Amino acid sequence: MSNGPAPDNATKPLPRRGADTPGRIPTQYGPGNPVAETLSEGQFRVRPGAPNLPIPEPQRVGEPDGEAGPMSYAVRPGTPDETAHDTFQAMLDQQEAAGAKRRRRLRLAVATVALLGLAGAGGTLLAAHPDKHRAAAPKTSAPAVPVQQTPTDAPSTAVSSAPPTLAPSPSAVNPISLLGAAATDTAPLSAVTLFPGKSVTVNSHSYTQALTTTSVCAPAVTPNLAAVLTKNGCLKMFRASYAVGTTAVTVGVGVFDSAAQATAVKAQYTAGNLEPLSGGTLPAFCHAVACRLSINAYGRYAYFTVAGYTTGKPVPAADTAALAAGADMGRMVYENLLSRAQSEAAPRK
Repeated sequence: MSNGPAPDNATKPLPRRGADTPGRIPTQYGPGNPVAETLSEGQFRVRPGAPNLPIPEPQRVGEPDGEAGPMSYAVRPGTPDETAHDTFQAMLDQQEAAGAKRRRRLRLAVATVALLGLAGAGGTLLAAHPDKHRAAAPKTSAPAVPVQQTPTDAPSTAVSSAPPTLAPSPSAVNPISLLGAAATDTAPLSAVTLFPGKSVTVNSHSYTQALTTTSVCAPAVTPNLAAVLTKNGCLKMFRASYAVGTTAVTVGVGVFDSAAQATAVKAQYTAGNLEPLSGGTLPAFCHAVACRLSINAYGRYAYFTVAGYTTGKPVPAADTAALAAGADMGRMVYENLLSRAQSEAAPRK
């Protein structure tokens, strides 16, 4: 009775292991380890000194129809696909170039923002520290009129802002131009037409008219101002005084043949003032004490104000009441002259 298939060499006994013994390695055979004449797939015999078995080469996976698919290909160990390698390297190069281009754009954007920031800071510094020699921009609000220490011919630095600008008229006749010459400014002219009403309210301040007068120009002003008026051909001076509480103000309107003459008076004025007009119920004011003065011109008219207290006290530097009275009277004269120009222009449309 046999325990398995016949050995490969049944006629000769199996050799024993030894240093010089050639042949197969002895193998113990039995029921759990049969020896087959024919080796099945995956079985092989190992003989001493035989080389290592070759690594099976991966084979391409076939598609159901036996054709190679797009994802089935042979991969040889250690041998990369040259075409795929070149493509991958080209992709890396392209990505690196795109990254470098983005970095350059980013640096350029950062530099631009930094330059704009420096330019803005420079503009702010220039705005905060303008050139000392640059002419100051004119202020639109009426400036404070300096205090005249004595209402005489002492030098004065009184100033006045320009009257508000009238919007251009849609008609063919410009009312402002009518006030520029005696030939076109032909409406009746008197203290009543220039200072209408016994009570006036300007800028929420109410004033009561005390008295009015009409005269030639020189006696109505101090000598220094009289010289300027005479030089530029002043024709007549209309004056009116108003009071509110203990504050009093006199406003005077000088008449000329042309707007150029009235403007020249304002430009040439350096000293002098309008003589305060008092009498009746209005006590004397602004004589040998500090008072507020102003001068302005509109059309062929130059107008002046002098304001102070009926108590005889000088006007302090921090005063607001006398300053407001002078500014209000200047505004009243401007509005009255503007109404005059519009009335003269109405029949000529």
